[in-house]
Amino acid sequence: MKRFVVLDSLRGLCALTLIVHHSHIERSITELAFFRNASQFAGLFFALSGFLMYRRYVGTPTTEGQLGDFTMARACRVMPLHLAVLLFFIGFECLKLVMERYGLLLNFPAFSGDRAPGEILPNVLLIQAWWPGFNALSFNYPSWWVSVAFYLWLIFGLICYALPRMARMLFTLLGGFAFVGLFADSDLLTRYVLWGAACFFAGTVTYRLYARLRNFAPGVALASVLEMGILATIGWVMVDGAPPLTIELALLFCLAILVFAWEAGAVSRLLHKRVFPALGRLWLSVYLTHAAVIFVVATGLTVAAKFGGYPLLVDRPGEMPGSLVRYLSTGSALNDNLLLLLVVVAVVVLSMLVHRYIEVPGVRFGECLRRRSFRGRRSDDVSRINV
Repeated sequence: MKRFVVLDSLRGLCALTLIVHHSHIERSITELAFFRNASQFAGLFFALSGFLMYRRYVGTPTTEGQLGDFTMARACRVMPLHLAVLLFFIGFECLKLVMERYGLLLNFPAFSGDRAPGEILPNVLLIQAWWPGFNALSFNYPSWWVSVAFYLWLIFGLICYALPRMARMLFTLLGGFAFVGLFADSDLLTRYVLWGAACFFAGTVTYRLYARLRNFAPGVALASVLEMGILATIGWVMVDGAPPLTIELALLFCLAILVFAWEAGAVSRLLHKRVFPALGRLWLSVYLTHAAVIFVVATGLTVAAKFGGYPLLVDRPGEMPGSLVRYLSTGSALNDNLLLLLVVVAVVVLSMLVHRYIEVPGVRFGECLRRRSFRGRRSDDVSRINV
């Protein structure tokens, strides 16, 4: 089965932009409008997930056993890495408890606010983004995406199993209802769920459209114009568009997926270069670990500021009235951007390790469970890792 190398590469690059978005370094590129709106790329992740899931699994879970295999594969795809990062944050809160006993206080008391004990179980069960009473951004805040995506995958599998003849229509209706809910700012479901469902099911429709058009790929010149045009449009909307940008960008992301699925233009050729597909394979590790790296760096600078007298932290007004955002600051634009580069490199290096020792073994374990055997991997397992 074809692997969409360019789409993987795009997803990896978008994961890097989220590192920049969440870093909050005062005089660095994190404050450019494009990166301040980079959280919107979560919509691309949903849409691409729907695109790939439809391509691989539609019509497949036709028996209870296949549905169980599908669920196991999805759980093993994300749970090992998600739980590992969650345990890191819980462990750090335990360390803060010990430090507090010796009079060493950081910014907030241990297990308070968005890391209260009551938020642990929702995170373990991946329901933190589904119920308004839970904090969707508790502990490892990027995991809200996994919370929404995991249960969308299960809904997808259940529909394919129980109502295979109606699956296409239901996916289209669910995506349409989610877009309407976003437009109307409905409170029937959290905005995270509506956003995820709109993009995910739009991604399934995008694959159906691609399947009809894949034999009509444009030539290099036209494909290059389309690729650069859709990227420029996305960039323009993210820089100059009036918020909220969710619906417009969701549709643009689907169009970008359709254009780059052909892999016919100059940008696609560039994204075939070795470094970009390698980054694409790391996208989930980058996404789920980057907040932990930023947290460690910020904590280190907090300790240095508290006990060393270095002015490394600055509080600025946030987007919400009355809120404050803590920025890292070294005092110069050059040093701030070098600090950002250090954070990005640290995230990528850590992601390479967790991808190799947690993410890939988790996928292999799920495959072994599926076959009830530990005789190794099938030749197509690598392609499954990025679905």
